[in-house]
Amino acid sequence: MRFAVCNLRASRVNLLMNDYVAGLPSPTAFLGLAESIGRDLGVEPWAAQVLPILHAVHISEGRTKPEMESKGGAFTPIEIIEDLVGTIDASIILDLPGCEDADALRSRILCKRIAGGTIANRHIRVEVVAKDGGCLNGLRRGYAMVRPDQCERRLISSGDLAQMERIAQILFPAIPEPGRGRIIPVAVGHRLLEDPDRVSKRIRARSPDMPHVFVEPCVGIAELISVRNARLTDLDDDGMADRFWRWSSEGNYILAHPAYHHHAA
Repeated sequence: MRFAVCNLRASRVNLLMNDYVAGLPSPTAFLGLAESIGRDLGVEPWAAQVLPILHAVHISEGRTKPEMESKGGAFTPIEIIEDLVGTIDASIILDLPGCEDADALRSRILCKRIAGGTIANRHIRVEVVAKDGGCLNGLRRGYAMVRPDQCERRLISSGDLAQMERIAQILFPAIPEPGRGRIIPVAVGHRLLEDPDRVSKRIRARSPDMPHVFVEPCVGIAELISVRNARLTDLDDDGMADRFWRWSSEGNYILAHPAYHHHAA
């Protein structure tokens, strides 16, 4: 079933998506939130899907140097330097196969995290919504973060210079196209550096059953579209479903949308 979860506010959200891009919460962070909620509610692992809608992002202006304290005749830091964090106001459209209880969903939201930032507000509204573009009806103004419609914008890179240059040329063209959408760089997943079936067992791994594998982050392009835009509100069930972020693995890549796999560097 599909739900609209409205009026989420989280503080100290990590706005560093990966080594290549920063400034907004990552779509993979929202996908992690959806997966966490889904598992609490008995949804099949990796089946949760999410469409994040950003209403506001406020970047914190924290300390640039840590507080120091004298210990053993030497000064040492007593706090962690604040990186790029902020407060976000957001809503999400959640697709949780097999889950039909909006009240149970709402009870699981509080104290969950988005990119490390705790959801603490109690004025959260959860309701069942349509499968088509009508799922956005009734939401306050904001921008849905979706994969690009244009095939040529679905490039990804995990550090390849030529591919990074192609992405930069799309994001920052010499002559902007008229009516150009709000396209942004985003974290879209990871490229495996090791074979999970062959990697040796590592000490102090988080899970005794899941192998620890080193990966490289992948950067790609997403688009911010107003929730009032007919490009979204006029979509049928299939068209809307294809805008949702969902985990997809293929070859050496684990990505947040299957559309990016055909453009893996």
